[in-house]
Amino acid sequence: MFRSLKKVHIIGIGGCAASAIAEYLIKQQILVTGSEQKHRSDLTYLEKMGITVFYQHDQNQVSVNGQPDLVLYSPAIMALSPNNPEILAAKALNIPLMSWQAFIGDYFNALGSRGITVTGSEGKGTTAGILTMILKGTHLDPLAILGARLKNVQKDLHSNIYAGNGKTYILEGDEFNRNFHNYHPSINVMINFSYEHPETYPDFGAYQQAFYEFFKGMQKSSLLILRAQTNTIDFVEKYQLAQSHRIIWFGKQKDMNQFDLREGCIIVNHHLDEKGNTFELHYQGKKYHFFIPALPGYLVYNATGAILAALEAGLPIDQIQLNIQRFSGMVRRFDLFKTSGKGIFITDYGHSPHSISHIIKEIKTIFPSQKLHLIFQPHLFSRTFNFFNEFVASLSTADRTSIVDIYPAREDPQQWENKIHSKQLTQALHRKGCKSYYVGPVYDIQNALAGKISEDEITCFIGAGDMDQYFNEIFQQFQAKPYFK
Repeated sequence: MFRSLKKVHIIGIGGCAASAIAEYLIKQQILVTGSEQKHRSDLTYLEKMGITVFYQHDQNQVSVNGQPDLVLYSPAIMALSPNNPEILAAKALNIPLMSWQAFIGDYFNALGSRGITVTGSEGKGTTAGILTMILKGTHLDPLAILGARLKNVQKDLHSNIYAGNGKTYILEGDEFNRNFHNYHPSINVMINFSYEHPETYPDFGAYQQAFYEFFKGMQKSSLLILRAQTNTIDFVEKYQLAQSHRIIWFGKQKDMNQFDLREGCIIVNHHLDEKGNTFELHYQGKKYHFFIPALPGYLVYNATGAILAALEAGLPIDQIQLNIQRFSGMVRRFDLFKTSGKGIFITDYGHSPHSISHIIKEIKTIFPSQKLHLIFQPHLFSRTFNFFNEFVASLSTADRTSIVDIYPAREDPQQWENKIHSKQLTQALHRKGCKSYYVGPVYDIQNALAGKISEDEITCFIGAGDMDQYFNEIFQQFQAKPYFK
C-alpha cells in the first residue's frame, strides 16, 4: 500500500511529528491535506509547500481534491474526540485509518530501513537532533522525524524533519499511549528514565513494563545505549535485559564508579562556557575529544548518546568529531536570546519537575550573577495534579515565578476544573515564601507580564504547550536576538 500512495489526509496536522510527516509525504509527490482545530500561523509553511490545511474538523474535508488512500490521525485526537467527524467519515468511506506512529512504523518496516530510536522521559528531541546532524550527508544520511525543530538542518531553515538519502531512520520513541510500540529499531538510546505520563500509566511499574515490551520488540541483535542512572540500572536488572540485548553504559566517572560499571563509555574533562561544551570520551581503550557549540551543560549526555549511536552504526570517529560541531541547538530547547539591555531570554519545552530543576540549575551555573524569572506554562492537568508537590519544589528554586494557565493538550478541561488549577501552584509557592505571580490565560501573557520583566534578569519561558505563539511580542519589545549570532 505504501508504495502506491497518491493522497493522504492528516487529522491534527499541526503536531510536531504530524507536520513533519506531511512535509515528507509532499516531497514524495504525494498529495496531502490536513486539519487542525483552529487557525495557527506557524502552519503557513505547510500551505506554501502546497498542502491544504483546514482550520476546523469537518467530515467533508476528508475527500476534498479526491478521496485519500489513507487517513492519519494524532493519538491526541482519538483520546480527546474519538467521534471526530473526519474519523467517522474515513470509517464510513472504508478509507484505511491509522495513527501517524503506526504508519511510520509500518512504513519503515516496508522499506527495510535500519532504525535508531531515542526513548526515555526527557532528552529525546535534543539527542535525536544531534544524531541527525552527525549523520547528515554521510553514507548513513538519515530520514529523521523529530518532535522539535532542529536549527539550520537544511539551507539555514529550522525544521523537524530531515529527509536524507540513506537507509537509516531516526525517531523519538514517544511512550504516551504506548505509541513507541509501533517502532522496531536496531539501536535505542535512552538519556533519562523516570516516571512520566500518569494519564497512560497508573504507576512506575506499568511505565517500566511498557519500556520492556518496546525493547522486546526491537530487531534481533539489538543495542541499548543507556546513561548510568539508578532507575535505569534497576530497570535493566529487573527485566534481565543484559541477557537479551547488548548494552553500552555511559556517564561521568562518578556515575560509572557508583554503579561499578567497569565497561562502557566515560565522560571526562567536561568544560562548559558561553561558547559551548568541550569534553572527552574514554571508550574501548581510546580517548576522543569533542566540542559542541551549544548550551547547556547537560548536552554532554545527549551528545554522548548520539555519538555512541553513530559510532555503532558505522560512522568513523573523525567524521563524528567534525559533524557534531554543526549542531547549534533545537528550537525551544534551552534556546538563548540576548535582549537590548543586559537581559537574557531562554525558551524551553520542559514539562516535568525533573526537567525544570535541571534547567534552573544550568541557568544559575552559566549566569551566576543574574536573578532568574521563570515563566511557566504547566502541560496537562493530570501531570500537574499527580506531581504537584514536585512542581512546587522545583519552581521554588527560581528567584521569581509567573504561572500561566495549564495547557490541556489532549485532556478535557471540564473534567479537571475542580481538581487542579495554576492558581494552586501560585498559592503553594507563596506559602513557601517564594515570589510568585498568577498570569492567567496564555493569550493574555503580553498584558499580564507588562512591567514584570526586568532587563537585569534572566527570563526563562518554559512549557510544552502553546506559549511560544504568544510571547513573540515580548521578544520584539525587548529586541531579543539569537544568543549565538
